[in-house]
Order: sequence, then C-alpha cells, then structure tokens
Amino acid sequence: MAWREKMDPDLLKHEEELVKEGDLLDSKGQYEKAIADYDKALLIDPEDADVWFDKGETLKKMGKLAEAERCFEMATRLYDVKSD
Repeated sequence: MAWREKMDPDLLKHEEELVKEGDLLDSKGQYEKAIADYDKALLIDPEDADVWFDKGETLKKMGKLAEAERCFEMATRLYDVKSD
C-alpha cells in the first residue's frame, strides 16, 4: 500500500525478517513460534495481506480453524483493497 512507502525502511525490513523467520518456523512444525513472529510483523504492518494469509495457514495446520478463517477473511479484504 502507498502508506508503506512512508514507513521507516528499517522497520519494514524488520517486518520482512519476522515473516521469513515465521515461515521457517512453520516449515519446521514450530507453529506457536511462527504465529508469534507473524503477530509481531502484523504489529508493524497490520495491513499486510500476505502475513494474514501465512498466519491463517499456520493456524489451519494447528487445527485452529475458526481463527484461521478469520485470518483468511482479513487477507481477502486486504487483497481486495489492493486490487482497487
């Protein structure tokens, strides 16, 4: 989103690192830790649809389907806004 361009580049880089770490932890089956990293990334950029989607995928693997669905719904809304 355009407002991301106005964010501190170091903060955005930190968000990207958190997401990469979350993805790595997810791939190792360390789901709780992955969720913690995704949550930290969302504190930096709560409108990052990709992070909401990744969090939903991890929650689904954990069997937390209602929470996963909420994340997927948020990701879909944010993706729709991006495409407008």
